[in-house]
Amino acid sequence: MSRTSRRTAAGPHTPSVTPVFPLILLETMRDMDKPAEVLEGENLAASMPRRLGLSDVVYLQIHKFREETKKKRLQTPAVVEDLIRLVIRRPDADEIFEEAGRRVARHAWGEKSGTSRRWLRLLPSGMRLRAAARGTRQVMREMAGSAELSVHARPLLVRLQGSLTSSADPGGAACAFYTGVVSEMMTQYTGRRHTAQHTSCHARRGDACEWTALVAG
Repeated sequence: MSRTSRRTAAGPHTPSVTPVFPLILLETMRDMDKPAEVLEGENLAASMPRRLGLSDVVYLQIHKFREETKKKRLQTPAVVEDLIRLVIRRPDADEIFEEAGRRVARHAWGEKSGTSRRWLRLLPSGMRLRAAARGTRQVMREMAGSAELSVHARPLLVRLQGSLTSSADPGGAACAFYTGVVSEMMTQYTGRRHTAQHTSCHARRGDACEWTALVAG
């Protein structure tokens, strides 16, 4: 099964990306910057260096994208790429991107009714894999921006030609976001833990960015 979504007419300043992408990316960075333990009476402003994820700027951006999400207002790829460039400066960028991708997938799964989730889990294996491919295609399409997207079901193969993560990050670390999305979408739909391998990366001289999902050992 395959289907291609072409967005060649959309440019970096054409709204085409769900606001859930930047919202969850910023929330993930914020959550990872929160101290694991706060002692009673501790003055965090004095005892812990100020981290970007806890800054007023990020707080305001999170509030902004929450409102954009409520209004279902699409964002331009250029806006999302600017946030990606902000995150890639951090030493834990890979971890933030992958966790944010997993959260996006869990958010998408949680948007389904309880009945739908139970029904999908009861499908025969082949039908469940096809449903997982359709769900992954839908979520990836909302975050692909102007990239050309194709998804094949068995085995799951996701391909992005001109992904905004590789455009924003020449080093390719930001592509871990889509790795997290693909891994978690397959996990949620099948009920078995999956991991996605980023088998080709445009930022690292590949023809396109590709991910293959496999059952985790």
